[in-house]
Amino acid sequence: MQRINQTELTKEHRRYLREKQVSRQKMLLIFLPICFLCIFFVAAAVVRIKSSSGERFPVSEACEAYRADVEETASRYGMSGYVDLIMALMMQESSGNGPDVLQASEGAYNTKYPQVPNGITDASYSIECGIQELKYAMERAGVKGPADTGRIKLALQGYNFGADVYFSYLEKHGISSWSEKTSEAFAKMASGNTPRSEDDPLYSTAGPWDYGDQKYPEHVLRYYHPSDS
Repeated sequence: MQRINQTELTKEHRRYLREKQVSRQKMLLIFLPICFLCIFFVAAAVVRIKSSSGERFPVSEACEAYRADVEETASRYGMSGYVDLIMALMMQESSGNGPDVLQASEGAYNTKYPQVPNGITDASYSIECGIQELKYAMERAGVKGPADTGRIKLALQGYNFGADVYFSYLEKHGISSWSEKTSEAFAKMASGNTPRSEDDPLYSTAGPWDYGDQKYPEHVLRYYHPSDS
């Protein structure tokens, strides 16, 4: 029987282990980039799904700079529970830029400045007028609280379209909940059947009729996080 030299066996075993380790390292070099790519594509797909299903977005720093003013004014009008909704409204209207931060110049509560777009030149006054306008629309909609998003949608659309004429239309047609379809029907009527030009950048974002933003509630609610308050 042939004897095996122990030293040779040990060398052979070490060489085997080294080759196995090198083989593992090569496999890792091949598969690690593939794993990272898979993780990247899965994460990207999740982001796309969230975006397409109504992902919510943060309020800008420019808007946040007005939070104390909003809180103080809201408390005076019994709207303290809706500060986050007002901040979301501001984000949609102006992103906190310009003095008419709630775009309240053309509303009924502006009695100091011209009732034309951006007529208000005092941010605090814009906040005061806008909060009163929103409160009125919420009362017309019958909003029960910060989580009553169904009625909040009606109130927001009333803020955008003009509360009196919009809610009169809803009552006349027996409409009690918001939908893009009924919003477009109102805009069609209010615009005198005037379609928005397809070249208009607002065509895809604000709706096909040349009146207001027919998707306004959804646009505002992207920034509304009542559960965080």
